[in-house]
Amino acid sequence: MTKHRKTVGEEAVKRMLNPDSSQGIVDTQREMDKEYFNEIEKCVEAHKSWDTPYYIVVHCKKEKLLENVIRRYFIGRQTLPTPQWDQTVWRYTPMTGDMQFLWVLPDENTAKWFAGNPQEVQQEHAELLWFVTEFLNKRLYSRFYKQFHKGEQECLTSESSYSVPYSKAAPVPGVAKVLVP
Repeated sequence: MTKHRKTVGEEAVKRMLNPDSSQGIVDTQREMDKEYFNEIEKCVEAHKSWDTPYYIVVHCKKEKLLENVIRRYFIGRQTLPTPQWDQTVWRYTPMTGDMQFLWVLPDENTAKWFAGNPQEVQQEHAELLWFVTEFLNKRLYSRFYKQFHKGEQECLTSESSYSVPYSKAAPVPGVAKVLVP
C-alpha cells in the first residue's frame, strides 16, 4: 500500500485551522532556507547544456488563495533579469563552477520602509538598503549590465527584455513552503 503524500494545499489548510504558535518568523525563514542551495543546484543541473555564464533568478511569491504559503521559483536565464520585488539574482559560470551573488530585493512594502527610514536600518541590512536604493533610483540593472555586458544593447524596460515574466515561466519543481499564520 502506498503512503498518501500531502499536498501543499492540504498542509496549508491544516496549519490555518491549527496554528502552531511556537513557530516564529525566524524559524519559518530557517525552514525555507534549508533547501535553498539544493534548489539552486537543481537549477544549475537543469541547464548543464549552457556553456556561457547565465543567471539564476529566485522569485518569492505568496499564494493568493493560501495566505500561509510562499513559493520560491528558481529560474535559469541567459540574459540579465530586470530587477523586481521579491527577487534574488545569482550569476553562474559553467566553465569554472563559480556562483556570484548579484542582488536581492525584498517585497515592495519592506523596500519602501527601508527607503523612507534609512537611519533606522540596522547595520547588518546596509547592503539590502543599498540594493533597494539603487533599484528605486533606476541604477541597479545598469550597474550589473555594464559589469557583465559591455558593448551590448541594454534592455531599458522589462518589455524589451528577452525573458518570460516569472509568473509564466516554468520553475524548477519542488519548492513550496508552508508558513505558519
